[in-house]
Amino acid sequence: MTVYSVDSGQVASCASRIQVTCDSIRGEVSALMHELLALKDSWQGAASAQFSESVSSWQTTQAQVETSLDQISTSLSHAAQVYADAEAQSMGLFAH
Repeated sequence: MTVYSVDSGQVASCASRIQVTCDSIRGEVSALMHELLALKDSWQGAASAQFSESVSSWQTTQAQVETSLDQISTSLSHAAQVYADAEAQSMGLFAH
């Protein structure tokens, strides 16, 4: 038999904090990208090409980070709801 103990409210709260952090990261990355793209547009030469590749690589990595954080937040939100629903259903079994 499986035994578990979970505070669904704490799980939901954590999911919310992760989403807030992800939104903050998106804002910071957007500001950073604005600066990097402005620099990229004003720069020419071989080093500029390498810089552009680095920026593109960063964009790819950042997209993966954001996707992962979104998935974690969503999964935690769903888990919290499942645990809360299971508890409510179990309580209902004993209601008279």
